[in-house]
Amino acid sequence: MHFNENTRVKIPAILHLCRLGYRYLSLKSVQWDESTNIFTDIFNESVRRLNPELDEKDAQRVYDEVALCLENEDLGKAFYEKLITKSGVRIIDFENFDNNTFNVNYTRRVDRPSNGQINPIREWRTVNMESRGNPALEPQFTNSF
Repeated sequence: MHFNENTRVKIPAILHLCRLGYRYLSLKSVQWDESTNIFTDIFNESVRRLNPELDEKDAQRVYDEVALCLENEDLGKAFYEKLITKSGVRIIDFENFDNNTFNVNYTRRVDRPSNGQINPIREWRTVNMESRGNPALEPQFTNSF
């Protein structure tokens, strides 16, 4: 068996969470905003379920406000204040916690080097040996939760 991050960490964690009653959502089957890591369809449906007086435009406006809060450089303080507010639109139902839907998302991206970084540039050359390119060049991985 080939051991890597998927076989040792990601798949066992997903299986464990599914056994605890959580539902696995594939990124292929949901609408997902990479800038906020929010499943937009699930968010809008949940906001409308908690606030039945809202229509689709109002739910989209709430999403836009949340996305704006997440762009702040305040380490999430504005978003936290929006979550716990007692007046206005509810994002979390604190009275009946079973009305809420929570999702966890994990992605891993490989950032490959640009052409300028891998362009073979002669560094040194002897009669028997030649060194080209960047031998210390390694891929960069971005893990997002």
